[in-house]
Amino acid sequence: MKIDLNEYGPLISDKNVGNKIYVLIKDGLSNSDVVEIDLMHITTMATFCAKQIFGKLYLELGSSKFFERIKLFNSNEDLKIIIKMGIQNAIDEHKHHS
Repeated sequence: MKIDLNEYGPLISDKNVGNKIYVLIKDGLSNSDVVEIDLMHITTMATFCAKQIFGKLYLELGSSKFFERIKLFNSNEDLKIIIKMGIQNAIDEHKHHS
């Protein structure tokens, strides 16, 4: 399944938008093994949104399943870094709470 985030771009920095994207991906995962996310028109994302979307999915799926089932396409280098930071923040928070 492919998800194009074009309509949410070029900047993702709103909690409501982050939640919509999370739900979109989560629904995609329940309907297919792999979800392809096209980030072509997304130039940047707030770190808290990256944590809200990708960090949460990472914690729910676990490391290997996350990278098997969620494929990011057309992401610029800045966005890749922000998504990694979001995942790392989610992991760090999770460690502190467990």
